[in-house]
Amino acid sequence: MPLVGVVTLPIYSRVFSPAEYGLLELGLVLTGIALVAADAGLSAAAQREFYEYRSEHAAERRNVVFTGLVATVALSLATAAVLLAFRDTIADRLLERPDEDTLVAVVAATIPALTIATYLREVMRLGFRTGQYLVSSALAAVLTGALGVFAVVVLDLDVEGVFLGTLAASVVAVAYGAVAIRADLSGRFARRELRALLAFGLPLVPAAVATWALLLVDRLILRRLEDLDAVGQYAIASRLSGILVLGMTGFVLALGPYLLSVYSEEPDQEKLVRGRTLTYLAFTLGLGALALTLFAEELTHLFAPDYDEAADAVGPLAFGAIGYGAAAVLLTGIGLARRTIYVAGLATIAAGVNIALNFTLIPPLGIVGAALASAGGYGALALLYYWAAQRVYPTPFEPRKVVIIVALAIAAAFAAALPLDGFAAVVVKLVAIAAFLGAVVASGAIGTEELRELSRFGRAMIPRARTG
Repeated sequence: MPLVGVVTLPIYSRVFSPAEYGLLELGLVLTGIALVAADAGLSAAAQREFYEYRSEHAAERRNVVFTGLVATVALSLATAAVLLAFRDTIADRLLERPDEDTLVAVVAATIPALTIATYLREVMRLGFRTGQYLVSSALAAVLTGALGVFAVVVLDLDVEGVFLGTLAASVVAVAYGAVAIRADLSGRFARRELRALLAFGLPLVPAAVATWALLLVDRLILRRLEDLDAVGQYAIASRLSGILVLGMTGFVLALGPYLLSVYSEEPDQEKLVRGRTLTYLAFTLGLGALALTLFAEELTHLFAPDYDEAADAVGPLAFGAIGYGAAAVLLTGIGLARRTIYVAGLATIAAGVNIALNFTLIPPLGIVGAALASAGGYGALALLYYWAAQRVYPTPFEPRKVVIIVALAIAAAFAAALPLDGFAAVVVKLVAIAAFLGAVVASGAIGTEELRELSRFGRAMIPRARTG
């Protein structure tokens, strides 16, 4: 799905004005809010409860999956009904466009299909069904992009067409998922499992709301303090920084089930793996964030030439992704200790930091202020999760190395501010990337043996990706 945002970016940025693109972004904000309510922490809870049983307890695992599916269907339908009932109010208060109640209704219709398709993919992920996960994701992504563009460009359905494409694609993904994993859905509804799922998942709802705030509340504040044009410019910057998320998404999706499977057999080994993973992730994301920051202007001219303000916000958003990725790794330890109550409180604090920074930085800095606020919120989230994870489930992380890597990447990123153009600018930016790599090795944050290990991992992933 992040790839859809990147691929369709050159089309929508030329079809929609900045204000219309801003309306599209607010529609996505509404979708994000609704999905949090529809999920209610059940996806994460099903993952955790699934691995309470060993592989020989297949019937119990199927009961967990089926019970979670029933609850997910019920919650998603209830969420859609609420959106439909209050569509006029939502259009007026959230979108500040009273005439956009139809857009709210279309968003409401997408929620059940989106939620159920996502849950079915989670089941595929639990069973390491890489091929089926890829097919389901590809169906949803390709059809979302293709049908959305068709609805907007050919049928002239404006912003609503994007969400109609999402609805149709999600329905197809649900149909495929139900057939592909029908054996996993052959369990029975169990009240005992439902109680366990809710006990684990409901404390995550405040955390999910706070995470939503970290992801999307900056758009709402921009809408309030600036205008829809600013939201549209910021949305373009978010799509471009999302290129970094493309590389991280598959890794993070695979990491959770993998660590849980290791934990179920060798808890001490899981700690070692997770500790080293955080360092490697910081290095990879730091390198990616640096490259995006340095070449943000060129990417903006390529994908969205009429949104020239967006380039300035790409860098802070890209560096915020480092905090986002680190938080995903750190969260695993808290989940293993079953102390999800920490997650809710700490995510709320981080969201508060983000909101406060938005109101402080947007008035003087505009969309750059919103991007800096986002990075600050994710940084706060990672630090808080680190504190909690080490408190409830100590793990041999390497915080000194992580800090050095991130600091060096930020320092190298200032090369983007040099007043150079053309070939000279490209050369300086490439030198900055090389300097970052050299400084990381010289500092000892990543040694030659670790680079070889990363290289082996990369080579191993290539055939795995081809045969997955």
